[in-house]
Amino acid sequence: MPEKNALAMNEEVSVEARCAVRRSTDDGCGDECGSTTGTSSCRPRSRPLVNAALHYLAFPAWSTLTRASSNSTRLPLDSYAVCARDKRDMTISYSDQFFKLLLRWKGSLWKTIWKDLALYLLLYYTINMVYRFGMTDENQAKFLRYIVLFNGWTHEIPLTFLLGFYVAMIIRRWWEQCQWISWPDQLLFNVSALIRGNEPETRIIRRTIARYCILSSVLAWRSVSLRVLMRYPTDEHLVTSGLMNQEEYEMFRQIEVKVDPHKKWFVPLNWIQTMLVRCLEQERLTHSNELRGLLDNLNHYRQGFFQLFLYDWITIPLVYTQVATISVYGFFAFTLIGRQFPSVNDAKESVDLYLPVFTILQFLFYIGWLKVGEDLMFPFGADDEDFEFNYILDRNFEMAYLIVDDLHGQVPPCYVDSLNAPVELLHTKGSRGLFMHPQKQHLRKHEISELEMAMADEHDIPGSAKGPFCCVQKPSKKSTSRSHSFDNLPRHLSRSSNGPTFSRTSLQKKPIL
Repeated sequence: MPEKNALAMNEEVSVEARCAVRRSTDDGCGDECGSTTGTSSCRPRSRPLVNAALHYLAFPAWSTLTRASSNSTRLPLDSYAVCARDKRDMTISYSDQFFKLLLRWKGSLWKTIWKDLALYLLLYYTINMVYRFGMTDENQAKFLRYIVLFNGWTHEIPLTFLLGFYVAMIIRRWWEQCQWISWPDQLLFNVSALIRGNEPETRIIRRTIARYCILSSVLAWRSVSLRVLMRYPTDEHLVTSGLMNQEEYEMFRQIEVKVDPHKKWFVPLNWIQTMLVRCLEQERLTHSNELRGLLDNLNHYRQGFFQLFLYDWITIPLVYTQVATISVYGFFAFTLIGRQFPSVNDAKESVDLYLPVFTILQFLFYIGWLKVGEDLMFPFGADDEDFEFNYILDRNFEMAYLIVDDLHGQVPPCYVDSLNAPVELLHTKGSRGLFMHPQKQHLRKHEISELEMAMADEHDIPGSAKGPFCCVQKPSKKSTSRSHSFDNLPRHLSRSSNGPTFSRTSLQKKPIL
């Protein structure tokens, strides 16, 4: 009885939820909730397409940065932060409206090239003033020939090809580096799931593994990132921040690395590996397959640091960078003379424009294109578009302790939900008006005729028991009548030495000679 009452109540909730969804989307719910067709609460209402478009434009894209705050866990990483953790110091995101985005200064085209553009215009107008007011008519006529000559040379440089390939390679390399940033979530989720228990010793093991993950990322990233190096310049800063205790610090100092002391970033990961093996020996892990899975996650976490070291070590060849840079600046060096507008006395048919509009646009495009490659070539610095490793450290620190300690073993109680009936998930009025492009298979509307779906018998298949026949023969020109049943067949079998094949031919039998 209680189960039946619960299911009945659940069905009522489902009906109410279904009606609420349809009322909120202006579709109406019909007679399901008991309302009449003429009621204003459940009557379908039509919305014009223009109103829907205005409704969509009334909700511009926006994003907020959420962070977890807890009184019990305080980040020690904030002691040596070099930048505030807010949206202004994050990597530039495209969350504003389009026209506002064009006017932004931080991380924009204007901030990148304004110095180059100012220097170019200064040189351009200096030459222009000398040409117009410092030359005689004879010298202006000679200078006009140089204008034509230099302008012709600008068309000989394959600037688009050089810059396109160069910047495309840098952007692909930049995105690959972004994908190799190590995140400890997968490893710590598995640690929290496999090393169970709320005993003090078990909790310390999980928290220590989480701390070693963050410690290894600090040791690795400060070798490539200027932000992390400024935050933790020495090992003593790690002890002060709480990422390493005094005993661990003494063990870390005693490890001798002959090549480079910065290569000791893997030591905390080796400590994690030893702790996981001991957990299996102490039966905190029930099976060796669990240890194998955790070690695979640990190796993948380590691989991210190693790949970033390779990208920092092996850069784009200097020759290619020089070719792209010299070609761009050489092009605009020729335009300083080649794009000068001749005076009215020199060329009466030409228009004397005092502002080289198209040349300035070319400068914005090509120099901005080159600056994109220069900025993204080394994304580990402290520029606007460089990777925010300080934010990633703070985020990983919070997530690590949240996964292995605060949320360990917590789950809400199960209950009979209201979604067992065929009801769609709720929408807001803003999200309902957004365009949805669902997944569709390309053969969903393909129709097959009944003749094509009919099973073939021995009379339809060439090469039957009566002997091998070849059906590849063009119909006679005099023959105009054809079997209607064979006209609709898209393919017919033909007999050959290599076996049956498909051909779009008539089905006339001809014995093989």
